Amino acid sequence: MELLENSVPQQRTRPINIKKEIVRYLRKWPYFLLSMILFYTGAKIYLRYSVPQYYSKTTLKLQESKGKTTALSDLKNLGMGVSGDNELQGETTVIVSKPILATVAKNLNLEVSFFTMGTIKEVELYQDSPVTGKIIKLNQPDRFWGETLEIIPAGKNAFRVANGKTVYPLNTPVMLSFGWVQINTKPGARLTYPLKVQFRNLKAVVAGLEGAINVNLPENKGLLMELSMVGPVPKKSEDILNELTRQYLIEGVNDKNEEAQNTHNFINDRLAIISDDLSGIESEKERFKRSNQIVDLQSQANMALNKADENTKSIVSNGMQLDLVNAVLNMTNGEQLIPAGMGLNSAAESNIAEYNNLLLTRNRVLKQATSENPAVIEMNKQIGALRSLIKKNLMESRETLQLQIAQAQAQLNIAKGNISRYPSQEKIFRGIDRQQTLKEQLYLYLLQKREENAITLAVTAPKAKVVNPAFTTGIVKPLYRQIIYGSLAVGFLLPLVFFVGLHQLDTKVHTKQHILSVIPEAAVIAEIPVNKTENAMVHPNDFSVFAESFRILGSNLKFMLKAKGAEKGGVILVTSSVKGEGKTTIAMNTALTLAGKNKVIIVGADIRNPQLHRFVEGKNVGLTDYLVSEDENPDRFVIRSGIQENLDVLFSGQIAPNPNDLLDMKKFDEMIAHFKSRYDYIVIDSAPVMLVSDTLHLVENADAVLYVVKSDFTEKEMIDFAAGFQKENLIKNMAFVLNSVKPENTRYGKKYGYGYYSYTHDDQVKWWEKLKW
Repeated sequence: MELLENSVPQQRTRPINIKKEIVRYLRKWPYFLLSMILFYTGAKIYLRYSVPQYYSKTTLKLQESKGKTTALSDLKNLGMGVSGDNELQGETTVIVSKPILATVAKNLNLEVSFFTMGTIKEVELYQDSPVTGKIIKLNQPDRFWGETLEIIPAGKNAFRVANGKTVYPLNTPVMLSFGWVQINTKPGARLTYPLKVQFRNLKAVVAGLEGAINVNLPENKGLLMELSMVGPVPKKSEDILNELTRQYLIEGVNDKNEEAQNTHNFINDRLAIISDDLSGIESEKERFKRSNQIVDLQSQANMALNKADENTKSIVSNGMQLDLVNAVLNMTNGEQLIPAGMGLNSAAESNIAEYNNLLLTRNRVLKQATSENPAVIEMNKQIGALRSLIKKNLMESRETLQLQIAQAQAQLNIAKGNISRYPSQEKIFRGIDRQQTLKEQLYLYLLQKREENAITLAVTAPKAKVVNPAFTTGIVKPLYRQIIYGSLAVGFLLPLVFFVGLHQLDTKVHTKQHILSVIPEAAVIAEIPVNKTENAMVHPNDFSVFAESFRILGSNLKFMLKAKGAEKGGVILVTSSVKGEGKTTIAMNTALTLAGKNKVIIVGADIRNPQLHRFVEGKNVGLTDYLVSEDENPDRFVIRSGIQENLDVLFSGQIAPNPNDLLDMKKFDEMIAHFKSRYDYIVIDSAPVMLVSDTLHLVENADAVLYVVKSDFTEKEMIDFAAGFQKENLIKNMAFVLNSVKPENTRYGKKYGYGYYSYTHDDQVKWWEKLKW
């Protein structure tokens, strides 16, 4: 194989003959038809016995949380609706939560299902069942997953389990292997035929619903939520979806009410605590006011300030008046005029005025009379009386003013004391008042919240609205048209893929194009059709396609020899890559064809595996015997073929252990030269060139080399080897002969290509043989 690998020529890409490729697979039409029929039949059987699955859906619109009122803005748990995509996504999980699904399963009694008994297909009855069932108690709930039984009527109101003899009453709890169950007949119905009943654990039902129900949020459609499921019973699917939405809405209202009730309880508890605190603060405030004699701290403080101001003014005013009285009183000690109009009391002012007038009068009289004048003396007495009266009035005024000043001073001291205590009292009072204000505000706030929460409890608006109740759109599987068309497509594609794959994996040479694809410049001078007759030979009056192909081979071979410059005939070497490719048959029939008008000899040069005796009878004496003998005349070893008058045969002779040495002898070359003088053509049947090297010694003597390739037998790698063999041995006049070609592998198809010859000249080919590659 080293020679093969090192001698692979560069292949050229040839355009694909689309028409031929199509025809290649059209010849297999029975396989395609049979496959399509089988798949179509299988599809029809599947559709006949498959249980249709229906698509049901419902649509919800969730309420949007648009913000609460100011009163409710601080209590978030009282709100309804969703406020964002994250919360909306969360609702898709909530709606198919296990508690809600468990409630749906219990309400619809999905734990028990009834089916009709069929040979292949079983149909769930659902509401059409004459009986209903329920699981009362399971022996081992954690280990029980499901149980399927066949119940058979046993009388009017009884049943029994298939393969069992115990008769169980209807409408009564009965004990089965897994627990207590009860099967009830519907009003007006009776159990008259066998049914298949399936008991399932609630957990199993919930798990099945989780996988069956699909929740989808349509894009760009606001807060819509779509629920869908696929099932064999449309009514059951619709009931499940409707019950699921109903339980979801109920659950939402219950959650809202539960939260509101918790809030109500919380508010009441806080109100009780705050009421106690507020009552304590008010009592403390009362005690503080009572102990400090406070009615209104601010008013009392203002009054104290006013009193202090008034007393201060009174002290100042009375002090000034007292000083005035003292001054006037001092002036009464002598006989001098006393100031009048000084703001003294009216009696004093009147006396002073009278005193001053009398004093002035006396003084005028003294200017004219003496002090002894009775009038003067009388006036002195009056003056003295008035002075005493004035003094007495002033003394009384002074005492009164002193008393008023003392009282004002006492009131001022009291006011100052009160004023000094007011800051501390105000601080304490403000602290008490502040606590009371805070508690009152909180108390009023909670009262308001309690009323608002009461309103919330009274409101039962759900968090979502059912836009479309559950409805069924149609069958989703099996899809009748898709399955029918798909079965036909698969029936067509499967054999196509098989044949294409078989073709791609095929490493054999089948057509002339396989040779030309590896060696584009190769000469394929003949395509010999397949012939099932053993040792087939061409006869003179044979007009079969097989014989005609050899006539074409002979014509092309003569043209090759003339192109090389041979004046008359030549040496034709027939070889192949491996044994079994028909080179001896090609050599023999080529010799017979050329022997029609020429003298021809065929030499059996395949010493290791001689095959000429299959066509010509005679003793096994020939080439090896001549080469090892002392005889110089090879004609003694040549025999007449007995088939064609112009054809002689030189057998290979005895099998020799050293074929290479024998064929390399000078005597062999002399023999070829001798035959050239006696025969027009010398056909040499040689050994395969890939298995042994015997043929390499014969190439030098050959005028033309026919390299035989057998269709459906020779590997494509052998063509690579043949190309390397030609290149390394510098063979210029080498041509290929494609042997055992099927009619469909020629470029002319079944009409083998000779224009006027029909393939019917040969044995008729069976139709199944035509389908083979």
